[in-house]
Amino acid sequence: MKKSLINNFSNSYFCKDYRNLIENKKLVFVDDDEGVPIQNWGIHSEKYANLKINGIELVEKEKLVFGIDSSCIKVAEVEDGGLYAVKGSICISFKGKPAAHLKIGPLIFYLNEEALQNLRLEHNVSKLILFNDDYAKKFLRVNIERYIQFWLSKLVSNSIILVDGSLKSSIFENHFYDISKTIENSVINKNSLIGISKNSKIKILKYLSYPLIRSKTCSYVDINLVIRSLISRIYGEHLLVKLSNNQYSNILRADVVSYNNDVSSTLGTLLYNELIHFGYPSTLQLSHHVSVFSNTDLASMKSFIKSNYSVREISHENARSSVLGTVWR
Repeated sequence: MKKSLINNFSNSYFCKDYRNLIENKKLVFVDDDEGVPIQNWGIHSEKYANLKINGIELVEKEKLVFGIDSSCIKVAEVEDGGLYAVKGSICISFKGKPAAHLKIGPLIFYLNEEALQNLRLEHNVSKLILFNDDYAKKFLRVNIERYIQFWLSKLVSNSIILVDGSLKSSIFENHFYDISKTIENSVINKNSLIGISKNSKIKILKYLSYPLIRSKTCSYVDINLVIRSLISRIYGEHLLVKLSNNQYSNILRADVVSYNNDVSSTLGTLLYNELIHFGYPSTLQLSHHVSVFSNTDLASMKSFIKSNYSVREISHENARSSVLGTVWR
């Protein structure tokens, strides 16, 4: 039976000899699905070599740049739900230098069926949040970021607000301060909103980035047709951008909402007021580090919960380790 199984599987389509298919083709060995080649994808990229490149000229106009990010962790498993902690951050740059940062949280949230009913979410969305920790954490991250973006867009004017990720409407966001409300506030207060994505699962964007990799100046290419044909409920002008002259600069995807519809001027103003590190805005980089939870944060929250709530801690074990043995820890 063993021999039959091996022979049948070895002769199947999945185990065919791929030597002729991949011979002389470029590849990148990756530990996850986010690997990007430093050079290019060969002939698949070169056919986009004549794609129009738009240069980004420095615009010496003083504006504050606000970068927003957040993180969320699960603190405890409760018999009918879970305890989560979320932390948000805002970092500010001006005239090419980081100026200040603001940390919001950690805030503790208890998510169970009753709490989600009070939020009046769609039934299927509530089930996703209740049954899957990853969705629960995404729900909290999306909402604290939308809340910060909404109020920041109301409180500041003539500034640039950077968002970590695309300007896409989410099934998890509250309609009182969703992304469309933030865009509306931004236009009224003459703010520009830019969503920066570090990577994308849309593979053709890796090919379209080839002209930017060869470019020796800050520049961008228009990818509106690609993004709008594949993604719904998304806002802004969609670009691939190179924000640094460095040849190893990262190529980023950017969704840009400019109150005056001048994308080039918005990006040029961003370059003047933001410190760019390997093609990535420093406000978003710093916001990420400020919002990340430390071991001290986690220990403090556990101590706070034990001291302030009548909870009963029970012992637990790692099922994977107990089943497979200590060698797999």
